[in-house]
Amino acid sequence: MRLRSALVRLFEYPYETIKDNLPDAASPLWDADDMRSRVFEVHRHTRSILFEWLQNTWRPGLPVEVKHHDYAPRALAEPVYACADKLAAHFSGKIVKLMLAELRPGGEISVHADTAAALTEVHRCHIPLVTSKDIQFYIDDIPHYLEPGYVYEIDNTREHAVANRSPERRVHLICDIMPPALVR
Repeated sequence: MRLRSALVRLFEYPYETIKDNLPDAASPLWDADDMRSRVFEVHRHTRSILFEWLQNTWRPGLPVEVKHHDYAPRALAEPVYACADKLAAHFSGKIVKLMLAELRPGGEISVHADTAAALTEVHRCHIPLVTSKDIQFYIDDIPHYLEPGYVYEIDNTREHAVANRSPERRVHLICDIMPPALVR
């Protein structure tokens, strides 16, 4: 969604329960659905655990058909959905994408701007769970450090990229909220 600022820190969020229940890097959960990294070249260094997914082919006027994924363990899914529900209430909207996204150590997400309506008509929120100061999130070529414990909305219509220059993985909870006027 186009925002006045590239990045908006929305509010604090107690993320520890999600972080404490994250599968380790060797868990097969990260590879249970590799659609995102396989289909989107820009995400080739990432792995995801999907919870909710609206196809990128959606456009305004079409029904909002969200596919639910239920392979994550309950101890992880419950705090993930608690966070997403808070975001849905904050924006008075509908959860249309919800995923954990891992960027491998040394990995990058190359510069891109989202263009599909399913991505640009929503509030794109990031909740950093595992990160470090050696991981930079660039928006319009300006580096940002997204601090754990906060929810951020990003303007994904602007060029953005991520560089993980740390020896650790980076994990964010990503949640897209569709404004109520677009939900059919």
